Amino acid sequence: MNNKELREILIKELGIDGLPEEAQDEIVAKLGEVILKSLTVAIFEKLSNGARTEFERISAKGDHAMIQEFLEENVPDLHTLMEEEVRRTLQSLAEKEQSSE
Repeated sequence: MNNKELREILIKELGIDGLPEEAQDEIVAKLGEVILKSLTVAIFEKLSNGARTEFERISAKGDHAMIQEFLEENVPDLHTLMEEEVRRTLQSLAEKEQSSE
């Protein structure tokens, strides 16, 4: 669940790969935090109680390399889960946008 991987998925799902990198960065930054929160919840739900405790401990340290390694070992379908959460979050945002029009 590194930022580069999440960024690439977002750009692909949004179809903004033709935009200048600055514009891509702005869009990804705005959506990234929302998606990251959603993804964290989805990951947490997949972990066993013991793994959740370990994930919380590692996350508190803020060591992104350790977090990535832990997730790769404990969430075998991590990349697929990331893609699904990006799609789900984007769909939810689109539905909210449509209902407010």
